[in-house]
Amino acid sequence: MGNPLAIAAVTTTLHSLIFLGVREELGSGSITALPLDKARSNREGNQVNLFLYHIMPNPAWRNERSMRGKFPQAGKSPLALDLFYLLTIYGQNDSETKSHRLLGSVLSILYDHSTLSRTEIEAATEIELPDSDLHRQIEQITITPEHLAFEEISQLWRGFQAQYRVSVAYKVSVVMIDSTLLPQSALPVLSRNGETQGATVYPGLAPTLQGIRLPHRQASAQFGDIIALNGSHLDSRNLTVQFHNVRLGHTLKLTPLPEQTETQLQVRLPSPADPARAIAQWWAGFYRLSVVVQRPDYEWTTNELPLALAPQVLSITPQEVPPGRSVLTLTCWPQIRPEQQVVLLMGDRGIALQDLSSPTDLTAPSTLTFQLKDMQPGLYVVRLRVDGVDSIPIDFASTPLQFAENQTLRVTG
Repeated sequence: MGNPLAIAAVTTTLHSLIFLGVREELGSGSITALPLDKARSNREGNQVNLFLYHIMPNPAWRNERSMRGKFPQAGKSPLALDLFYLLTIYGQNDSETKSHRLLGSVLSILYDHSTLSRTEIEAATEIELPDSDLHRQIEQITITPEHLAFEEISQLWRGFQAQYRVSVAYKVSVVMIDSTLLPQSALPVLSRNGETQGATVYPGLAPTLQGIRLPHRQASAQFGDIIALNGSHLDSRNLTVQFHNVRLGHTLKLTPLPEQTETQLQVRLPSPADPARAIAQWWAGFYRLSVVVQRPDYEWTTNELPLALAPQVLSITPQEVPPGRSVLTLTCWPQIRPEQQVVLLMGDRGIALQDLSSPTDLTAPSTLTFQLKDMQPGLYVVRLRVDGVDSIPIDFASTPLQFAENQTLRVTG
């Protein structure tokens, strides 16, 4: 889920998010992450200071840690953290008017980006923290205002012996750091009900997963893709690839393709051409992937890896609209269920779903309707986000790569 760089990756992503949103108003100023007593050293420019003042374990994950403590073979649960930041704005030449304008802009940005997306995290950390894998975390990272009374904020400033300034507190949750300890495995039981039966020994080592390789270096898989699982001891017999849907809680299984080696096996995801019974339970969204080894009298499950399964946009109607209000109809596969979260992304705007229609034939696509308004003229690449996973708007058959024509929309001027 995440390595020890996760905390630094969150701070770096917030820094990047704020800078991209206010760089024009910030001017020659800076965005810092300093303690309150050292934050303001140059009064000649605007400044945004993002101070990490507190870290605590996430309460919702305590039950998970408790359960794993009873089953050590499951491995130690990841360290789940909530990060608390204090946001302070300084105006150029100590101008309160400029600081208030900049404060409003920053608050607006954090309000509109209440969830840090995988793309934002990866873009912010790829140069400064290339070894960070926070963008691969399955659990969403949310930004929420933290209510602190005036006295509580004042105590923070007094603790640093710094002059009080208007500040806003935020909580970033949840940030996961994996344990480096290996799972424990109990020895075989030598007797049952007082009858000694002896230990059962199976030849060969248990499989282990190390990574997932998707076609075209995609960030997420598409239905019908053949995905490769890399690891060790993957040429065992009676293997099954298991997909656990994070949001829905159900588990689906697929048989690997015959081309297995010791270090790699492949599996093909279902497609619209498959029988309805083969795809009925598959939804777009996030999954945890593992391999199950079936023995005559026991079952072994490998470690889990995250997998994002993207919806596929089939058509957009119309593909040219005026800048005023208009209705956009989109078809996609797999079918969208009413309980799933759906949003249409056009540029940097998110558009809520207006209507959903899914036929009883599970191999048929869903039809989605969106209401567009106040769109600026231009050519837009359209993406459909379902349960946090975006459709892939790239035509991989084109050379050089281009955006898929069926996922573009032109707003006339």
